[in-house]
Amino acid sequence: MGRNSKSKNQNIKVYNKNSSLENLSNEILYQICKHLDGYEAFYAFHDLNYRFNQFLNSLLFILNITSDNLKSKLNIREIFKEILNFHKNRIIVIYLDMLLSFNDLFSFNSSFNRLKVLHLYNCQSNKFISFLQNLTYLPDLASLNLEICDQSINLNNIYQIILTLPKLKSCDIKTNNNAKFSSLLSMNQNLSQIERLDIRGHCDLNECLSVVSHTHQLSHLVYIQTNLIDYNIRIINSPINLSNLTHLYLRISGMKFNVFENFLSQVSCKLTNLCLTTEIEDMKYLDANHWENFLLENYSQLKIFQLKCYAKHNHILDPVKINQFLTSFWIERRWVLEINVSPVHFLYSITPYKKRWYDELSNEIYPSSSKLKKSCQLTLTNIDSSRWNQIKDMFISAKIYHLVLLQEKTFIVTLIKIVRSLPKLISLQFNSLSFIEPDGEDFGDCFSKKSKTPRSARKETILRHTCSNEHSNFLNIDTLFDQPNEN
Repeated sequence: MGRNSKSKNQNIKVYNKNSSLENLSNEILYQICKHLDGYEAFYAFHDLNYRFNQFLNSLLFILNITSDNLKSKLNIREIFKEILNFHKNRIIVIYLDMLLSFNDLFSFNSSFNRLKVLHLYNCQSNKFISFLQNLTYLPDLASLNLEICDQSINLNNIYQIILTLPKLKSCDIKTNNNAKFSSLLSMNQNLSQIERLDIRGHCDLNECLSVVSHTHQLSHLVYIQTNLIDYNIRIINSPINLSNLTHLYLRISGMKFNVFENFLSQVSCKLTNLCLTTEIEDMKYLDANHWENFLLENYSQLKIFQLKCYAKHNHILDPVKINQFLTSFWIERRWVLEINVSPVHFLYSITPYKKRWYDELSNEIYPSSSKLKKSCQLTLTNIDSSRWNQIKDMFISAKIYHLVLLQEKTFIVTLIKIVRSLPKLISLQFNSLSFIEPDGEDFGDCFSKKSKTPRSARKETILRHTCSNEHSNFLNIDTLFDQPNEN
């Protein structure tokens, strides 16, 4: 017994020795520190011993300087100050809340020679401009993210600085909608090396064009303006040459389709990815034939096309327009239409086809063209019988092949009414069914008249009950959706 106890004690000693933090290699410590903020690593290892001080001298820091962090630990402000003043050349990323008083902490200079990424948020007051001017001292700054909350800041001054930063490759600028900005006119157009630009909330289309005219290396552009603005495009003599621009994402509200076309005509580029999200009143956005001609004429090399159009809940669309998105042009590119109807809006989406639940029933890796021709999907979110009666005429003659019901429980009579209106339906997905009559509903409604679709025209429908995540063949669909024959 004594010998066994001694052996156990020896094992414990060996285990404790091997588990000592000091015995871990620098490689393992680096992996640990990847999950820590820079000040946390410094707080943990600083002045423990010579070995850890040497380790800190080789560590690259990511600093998140926020009010919460400054309050989190005793003397944390002094820790930030020491890192920012004595380890400048080890800092690669800084997140900085500009509401903080940081003048006593640091100012940017060329010693921050490894700083690649800088995020500044809550930017306000004109003091910010003088702070931003110091960014010209950063020799390796590649990514800049600005969130500006002060309407008094003149954005022209900001762009004048940003567009001259020699190594900057990516820039995001987010503001409120009242920030001061006007078109940039007097700048050297060949200075900027920006390849990715994200503009949100502070300029109209003409001002956007004036900015990108100084970014001839631009490959990705994001432009988001969700407030109604002046969409009159000033036609320029020759399009802006952005030969590297391949990815364009636009999120806009209330813009006429011809204005959208005019905007794109001002830029000479070879887009491979075009994404547009908009709230529409102009139904030309849902004209598949017009889109086909426009894309073939201007962007024949386009690989990915994503269109999301939000329309008011009371709008009307000719079902012929829906069926136009099922022609060979769309099928060959695997761009499919999905329609989502909620109590507040319609959402029409054209997106690259993504695998759906019923594809699991097939051995095909990719759906064939014949199946993609039957890919149009309708999703109804919290739609009752009354609402369906208001909108069903849009879908009766439309080629809707797949139906998804997104609500906790669907009244059986509502389900029957909807399915009777969609004669081409081949798949149905829902959460659960209810046999409790809601106000205004009646079980007798579903037996008051027969389905308009002949029995001989009915096809097998695949049913999926999402609560159990199971699917089954819904073979006896007639017994549910038709009134039984009377003797």
